[in-house]
Amino acid sequence: MDTGAEIGKTYAGWKEGEMDIHHIHTGRGESSFLIFPDGTSLLIDAGDFDPPTPEPFNFKDLKMCDPLPNPSRRAGEWIARYVRRVNPAREAVDYLVVSHFHNDHVGDAGNHARRTHGREPDYVLSGIPEAGEYLRIKIAVDRGWPGYNYPKEFGDIDGCADNYRAFLAWKMKSEGLKPEPIAVGSETQFVLRKNPLPYFRLFEVRTLAANGRIWTGEGEKTIDYYELNPRNKSDDLNENINSIGMRISYGPFRYYTAGDFNETLLDGEGNPVNLEGEIAKICGPVQVCKANHHAYLDTMSEEFVGTIRAQAYIIPVWDYLHIQPSTMTNMASRRLYPEDRMIFPTAFPDIVRAAYQHEPWMASICKDTGHVVVKAFDWGRQFKIYILSAEDESGTVLRVFSYRTTYRE
Repeated sequence: MDTGAEIGKTYAGWKEGEMDIHHIHTGRGESSFLIFPDGTSLLIDAGDFDPPTPEPFNFKDLKMCDPLPNPSRRAGEWIARYVRRVNPAREAVDYLVVSHFHNDHVGDAGNHARRTHGREPDYVLSGIPEAGEYLRIKIAVDRGWPGYNYPKEFGDIDGCADNYRAFLAWKMKSEGLKPEPIAVGSETQFVLRKNPLPYFRLFEVRTLAANGRIWTGEGEKTIDYYELNPRNKSDDLNENINSIGMRISYGPFRYYTAGDFNETLLDGEGNPVNLEGEIAKICGPVQVCKANHHAYLDTMSEEFVGTIRAQAYIIPVWDYLHIQPSTMTNMASRRLYPEDRMIFPTAFPDIVRAAYQHEPWMASICKDTGHVVVKAFDWGRQFKIYILSAEDESGTVLRVFSYRTTYRE
């Protein structure tokens, strides 16, 4: 249901008992900021990918969205400013999660950005390292700390991972940041740190996957899909498949997020295993699903969508090609499951919208774009989805949808 009472006003923000999930749109990567019901905070990624773009646009070339709110600052600083506006603790962030080491999630060390001086080692202020200039992060969780040698010796991607590790070293020395490796299957790594008692047994962050390992649903048992076949570690490895995946629950409300999780690995007989389907099975149906890999061609399969059965799909878009007819068709398909749902891209460029205007799935697309904010409240029994203007820092509400949390079976 679309409600109009809040439209045109400044977003009211978080208050005790609510869970806010901000999908921050900069046009340069992916970043989410979560405020749990007691005020505990979690930043997932802070991407900054800013390559030269081909002109004129065509559907065979990469085309970046516009940098927002404007190009006067880099994405990491815009993200930090956003966090400081909405976070009840301002610059203090309880948890950082790096979903995986690609520049649109962690920052590109090849960007023409400022460098630090005298930090031994110095690093480029792009993405997470830039956001960290303005935020004080207490615990940083990634898929590889401290060795970064699984599933094989870590091969850096465009220098962004080494850049991130230099940032970690400085923050550990200067501010006491504590790094941790992700614990797949755990429900205790991310906990409420401010006032947990009122939410006992109502709130949970369960880590579903990382490094090709997926939770089984029993205790903290996992399956390491890399170990099922020796070819899994000898072939070229896609960093996306190592993404950290999580299910966050508040009462009956469920939210899924897993970076750029995609691809397949082989079982013992050499048959491909669709890991997207496997993570969906163990996650179960949710109310809100952040799309895997920006809903690109290699994700949001029928198996995944038909199992996750979300009421809302959120797509962090920075490339025009993230809007793909095949994945949009899957997310909108009533054949896969009959319930109502809506798709919320953070951007939908006019030229792409015009190209697909007659597609049936367009009826499921939210007409407004920008920052997409999910607010779960009433002990998780209700939630709203807001679209906030990303053209400025006003927090103006462009659209708002209200939902009852329905049981997803």
